[in-house]
Amino acid sequence: MNKQEIDVKQKIIISAKKLFSEQGYEGTSVRKICDEAGVSLPLVSYHFGGKENVFLAILEPLEKLPFSAETGDPKQDLQKYLEVMMAFYQQDREISLIVRQELAMNSTRADKIITFIQNSTNKLKSILENGRDQGVFQFESISNALRFILGCMSMISVSNTGMLEVIIGEKEVGDYPIEKEVIEFIYKGIRS
Repeated sequence: MNKQEIDVKQKIIISAKKLFSEQGYEGTSVRKICDEAGVSLPLVSYHFGGKENVFLAILEPLEKLPFSAETGDPKQDLQKYLEVMMAFYQQDREISLIVRQELAMNSTRADKIITFIQNSTNKLKSILENGRDQGVFQFESISNALRFILGCMSMISVSNTGMLEVIIGEKEVGDYPIEKEVIEFIYKGIRS
């Protein structure tokens, strides 16, 4: 594949990601993607084979998150995991919005999304189980601990939309790093 083809594919992915995050999968047509990308309609079929494959290409980075190997120190492993996940969602807010929309709607694409994020969820589960076995973390239910942590992390991307600030009545977020507070909040919630 030459540079021009790579550029066209990248334009399509960038445009589709923007539109899927703003208008949802169902509200985004291939024509809208092409108009946003400034490319001709047949190029989506040529490069991806259709809208669903563009959608799947957008999710591929979820499979390749750079998790480090577990160190045996559950607190350190949890911190590294949370840093990687929050950095990813901060850098690619559109994917976070797309994932949340599709899972919340239980769309026909939800199973495909789950397949992409299963690796990261299994990593978190392993860290939590290791921490519980070592007596570092204390929680009654692994499922509830996972829900709690994943929910906290997903709120990072919501806060970046300004929606939470409107709900809680704040106009400014402040100078504190929210990621650090989220990590501390999660750790305090599950430590023994």
